[in-house]
Amino acid sequence: MSPRLLLTLFLCLSPVAATPSLAHPGHEDQLKAIDQALAKAPDNQALYLQRGSVYGEIGHFTEAENDFARARELGPAERVDLAESIMLYGKGDLAAAMALANRHVQTFPNDPEGFRHRAFIARDAGNHARALADLQTYFRLQARPSPGLFVSAANMLVGEGRPEDALAVLDQGLEQLGMVPQLQRQAISLEVAAGRLPAAIARQEAMRTTLRDSARWKLDTVDLLQQAGRKADANKLLQQAQAQLAAQRDTPARRALEDRAVRLAEALSG
Repeated sequence: MSPRLLLTLFLCLSPVAATPSLAHPGHEDQLKAIDQALAKAPDNQALYLQRGSVYGEIGHFTEAENDFARARELGPAERVDLAESIMLYGKGDLAAAMALANRHVQTFPNDPEGFRHRAFIARDAGNHARALADLQTYFRLQARPSPGLFVSAANMLVGEGRPEDALAVLDQGLEQLGMVPQLQRQAISLEVAAGRLPAAIARQEAMRTTLRDSARWKLDTVDLLQQAGRKADANKLLQQAQAQLAAQRDTPARRALEDRAVRLAEALSG
């Protein structure tokens, strides 16, 4: 089995540091199944990688480290680096996690998950230049990147006082993934912050079909129109949104939108 396929099949690759927690039934079932498999195949490297990753997820770091050490004895050590780095990141040992992540991307330069993981280590270590470079490599290697990673890159750029570069990254995501409201809304916020309300309204209009002309879309547009001083257009769209909401069944979400519509009406009448 190739290292790339091995990692895809057996590892949890989400690079999010977590506070150690007790195993929930899902983890307990996983550990039980792996233990049973190891009883039949005690020299299977992949099983130790899998169990070490589960132990890392639940904060049992000593057990995880023992399993990764055993995995290194049973097969090529390069198959262990990414899984162990993810565990060390969860543990909060950024230096050790980075050392293994560096070795992994050097060994597997076409593995997008290695660059994604290393980007999060670099971000948490305050090395935004490294993180942004790794995310760009991930975007190039991964056909369908997570939209949230474009947002993460944009947030780092905003934090560095580079809002125009942040906007460019969001547009890069929109070009690669198509109309993703999460990305477009972030871009709209940047346009508004820069005082470019016409551009923000144009971006909002571009989401109309994707969001099926929903009441929420209408209210978001009313807000932008009101900020741009286009009260007549805002009032017309607000009435449409209120009629649309009145025809919907009563839910907490509908009531929240109705409350927002009331606030927008008050702002427009002021």
